[in-house]
Amino acid sequence: MTSNHPSSSGISLGLSARRDKARTPQPSDHADMILFNGKIVTGDAAFRIVDAMAVRGEHLLAVGARDEVMAYRGAGTALVDLHGATVIPGLIDSHHHFTNRAARAFFGVRLDYYTSVRDLLAGIAEKVRDVGPGRLILSNAGNAVELLDELRAPTLEELDAVAPANPLILTLEDGLRVNSRMLERCGLTPETRVPDGGNIGRDPITGRLTGLVAGTAAQLVWQRAGDDGGSARVYSSRQLREALLWAQRQANAVGLTGIRHPASEVQEMRVLQSLWETGELTLRFAMDVGFEPHHQSPEALEASLQQWGVTQPFGDHWLRFNGVGELGIDQSTDGMLLSWPYASLPPAAKGDASYRGIMRVTQAELDRIIAAVHRSGWRPLVHAGGDVAVDMLLNSYEAIHRQDPLTHKRWVVDHAHFGQPRHIERIKSMNLLVYMQYHLYMYYPIFAGYHGAEAVSHLFPARQWLDAGVHVAAGSDYSKMPPNPFEGLYFFITRDTKKWGIKGPEHGVTREQALRMYTWNCAYGSFEEHLKGSLEAGKLADFVVLSDDYLTVPDRAIRDLKSLATVVGGDIVHAVEGKDLTWPDHLRR
Repeated sequence: MTSNHPSSSGISLGLSARRDKARTPQPSDHADMILFNGKIVTGDAAFRIVDAMAVRGEHLLAVGARDEVMAYRGAGTALVDLHGATVIPGLIDSHHHFTNRAARAFFGVRLDYYTSVRDLLAGIAEKVRDVGPGRLILSNAGNAVELLDELRAPTLEELDAVAPANPLILTLEDGLRVNSRMLERCGLTPETRVPDGGNIGRDPITGRLTGLVAGTAAQLVWQRAGDDGGSARVYSSRQLREALLWAQRQANAVGLTGIRHPASEVQEMRVLQSLWETGELTLRFAMDVGFEPHHQSPEALEASLQQWGVTQPFGDHWLRFNGVGELGIDQSTDGMLLSWPYASLPPAAKGDASYRGIMRVTQAELDRIIAAVHRSGWRPLVHAGGDVAVDMLLNSYEAIHRQDPLTHKRWVVDHAHFGQPRHIERIKSMNLLVYMQYHLYMYYPIFAGYHGAEAVSHLFPARQWLDAGVHVAAGSDYSKMPPNPFEGLYFFITRDTKKWGIKGPEHGVTREQALRMYTWNCAYGSFEEHLKGSLEAGKLADFVVLSDDYLTVPDRAIRDLKSLATVVGGDIVHAVEGKDLTWPDHLRR
């Protein structure tokens, strides 16, 4: 298995000179491109709206009134008439495991494509024909049984019928579904001991395995797949590269210009660096370097970190190291650590009526891990979903804060699905950042089933936290490819779900707040607010030209917004033809 230690794996920590695309030189006061006659939402501190901006090289040369900006026009300046189109800063996803999600979507079965068991089985059968017998077939995640017409997962018999000779793993929100070939490969039988916090499904009458593997038991599957918990190691570097080149263009097409990439593994970092070196990145990546401290002591973790000789932030505005993690206190939907009982038990509970989630580390263990990361000069990224997990994380942070104030270190509380009012003042006292996702939009039924409709209506209470002065950034943490930020903007503003109505409308944010959650607040989280997150002279030229006006369209139209053009570092990385917009060919990538 590939080492998770960069210094022993050959990854270069010294980023070499990136090869940039040559451009025709312009006089220093002339722009490469001027966009005018638009509604440019700057997203700056004053939230100004202007009608023109000039781009030179990777940066914005001027942003303001048309007459002022046109002063930077030269003989070689390309003019783009926006015809009234709205422009916003480039959108950033603050939490997306982009590389392995890209590979599993590109090479595997895309669960997010299907709305019925019947269609899903047909898709699996097609993939079997494509790859041939014997090859492992994975799915992406991005779906729940509640989203399928039949409100159930495929049975073991159905999976065996369409994939009789291929080991198969489907990743659904309540656990893995595998076929008999995969059960055999893993050595799973009705006599297999089930680990604490896990479940291996058995028929209550016959005792036969059903193909469900949930909770901590999923590791028994991933280890035999050559893939630890859904990582990228099951794919070759060539495959990852191919998938990334495809996926970043998919992301550009929905207005994304940047990704915070948690739990980055060595192989992923190598591939990202190779794309950086050749100038093929069209997304900016802030990587959190992946470690699994549950498999090593805090002392070993600290020794590994200190061998690197660097701390975060390290890198450039295309590719940078951002912190260490994602370290898990609890698990996700079916294992969030709560102070109240689950409304109904997930498979991982194995019928235990006292089940309140899965504690992956004790408070003492967490304290030691966080202290080790801190002593090494790094910022931890920690998965804390349930309210008890957030309590534990804040306890560990406060222990550090008393000795070395965290006020300016921008440490993060990640997820905080069930963040509570009692957490707000503790978070503010350390000036922590909170990264929230919009899981409720897609997965409302599974959350409501486990936790009850009333509790779930208060998931991700962004408005209350923002109004209290907490710094909140938005992201997806989805396996969908691409993760559509317009769905996220829509959810945070309206609290409307995909097809189950509005949940917790009192937590809806303003359109200005939502846009900042996807732009400036994300840039601040990677120490890059001076470079991106708003459209201001001197900042990077990262922006999106929209199909309609984000600030004035009816609420329901927000999720239907499209990118007519996405520009990253002054290069046009996505453009829709035939929309009255003409883009200069020499600035296209």
